This record gives sequence, structure tokens and C-alpha cells, in this order.
Amino acid sequence: MFIAFEPILIFTLLNIALTVGLYISNLSGQLSLGTAAVAGIGGYISAVLTSRLGMPFPVGLLAATAGGVVVGVGLGLMTYRMEMFVFKLVTLAFGEAVVVLAFNIDYLGGANSFTGIPLHTGMFVAFALAAGAVLVAYLIDFSALGFAARAVRDDALAASAMGISIRGVRVFTLAVSTGLIALTGAMQAHYLLVINPHDLTFFVSLSIIIFLLFGGMQTLWGAVLGATILTVLPEVLRFSNEYRLILFGVLVVAIVMLRPEGLLTRRPLKVPPRRTGRPLPIEISQVGPNGA
Repeated sequence: MFIAFEPILIFTLLNIALTVGLYISNLSGQLSLGTAAVAGIGGYISAVLTSRLGMPFPVGLLAATAGGVVVGVGLGLMTYRMEMFVFKLVTLAFGEAVVVLAFNIDYLGGANSFTGIPLHTGMFVAFALAAGAVLVAYLIDFSALGFAARAVRDDALAASAMGISIRGVRVFTLAVSTGLIALTGAMQAHYLLVINPHDLTFFVSLSIIIFLLFGGMQTLWGAVLGATILTVLPEVLRFSNEYRLILFGVLVVAIVMLRPEGLLTRRPLKVPPRRTGRPLPIEISQVGPNGA
């Protein structure tokens, strides 16, 4: 039984890491539409280093992570002044440009896919990745940086007036996000043993966004829950054969309509009301024109 469910568990753990990575950038309001492209960049980097250049697997992972961080820093520096709608368009264009390059570079396999990638990702590696991603997101979420990122997301102008660096927060969260996503893409490539340019398109990125929307964009555990449910659910619905995708879509739409904030939401902080002194019982007739 365990062997039968092992691929499902590994894909669930990989999707958790991808969704958590997207959650980190969304902390500062940067919901990227190019997540699959960043994961593909990490996958190609690690695949080339390990299969073509004979580098060890850890070196491939480190290079993939570094490549993702570089992409995040570059995108962050170019877009931190932009409105979030424009940011989404930029990441969408970036992702589609990466897809076009992947299709036309013969060294990367082109449309025939990159094959011959060695198998290195298993259950333990996938679990360590997902646990590490959750830990990193948790540490950021409940730190001063996490509160600053949410302040930037809610009102960038007010956050800037309070002394928060918009550029620093957005660049850092995006760099951590893309680094983690590229690392996950590398591990996914070493499990599937093939990279196809179609796996880098917007529609794959959209599925990761749906994971986050379904579980809840405001909380880390919503990202984990959404990725888990929506990865396992299509397999659970296999008993319905050709109707399982229809049932899957109906369920997702129903949840989004009934709970637009997602299955889980962030609980408001229980801040005690500020005590103020009782106003003096002064009648209006007792107050002169100068307030005396």
C-alpha cells in the first residue's frame, strides 16, 4: 500500500513546497504568475550540472537555489515600484519568455524535453524539502520582517511613512520565494527525470495559485492545506473515471464562492482596548467661546 501511495505523497510534498514559496512572496503582496517558470529554471540548472557536467546532486541543488535567488532579486529590483497588477503582468511575461527560450534551445532538449536526469529525489528528500520550506516561511511569518511585509501588502504608502523599506521587503521576500521555488523545481526534475517546456507555462503556475487561494492566502497553514487537498483529491476521485475532473472543478469553484478568503484565515490579533480617561461632564452652556 505504501509503495502505491508513494508517488502521490512525494508530489504532495513538492506541491506544498511550491505553494509555501508562493506564499512567502505574497506576504508582501507579490503574487507571481511565473512560478512554474522559476521552478523550471531551477530544474534545468540542476539537470545540466548533474547529467551533462557530472556535478554532484547537492551542487546542482545549490546552483538551482542560487539561480532562483538571482531571478528573484532581479525581478524585485525592477518591479518594487510597480502596482501589483503590473507586477503580475511582468511575471507572466517573464514566465512565457522562459518557455519560449526552453522550446528553442537545443542544448536543453527544446520541444523534445530534457531527458537523462539522474534520480535523486525520494520520500525522505521530499519530506525534508517540505518541512524546511514550512520552517523558513514560519520564521519569516512571525518575525518583524513578516509583519513589515504584511504592512507593505496592505498599504505600501503607510508602511513607507512608518519607515519600512518597500524595496528591501519586496526584494527579500521575492528572492526567498524564488530561491525556494527553484530548489523545489530541481528536486522535482530529479524525481520525474524529464523536463518539458510545457511544464513551465502559465497554466501550471495557475494551479499553484489555486492551491494558495483554496487553502487561504493569509496564513501559512492555508498554503499547506490547499496544496495537500488539491493534490490528493484528484486521486481520491479516480473512482468516477472521466467525471473526476468535473467533480474536482465543481468542488474548487464551490469553495472559492462560499469562502473567498480560503479554507483557513489569519486570526485577528487580540489587542486589548486602550484605556482612556472618562471625559469630564461639562455642559455645553458652561463652555465659553474661547473654550474657557
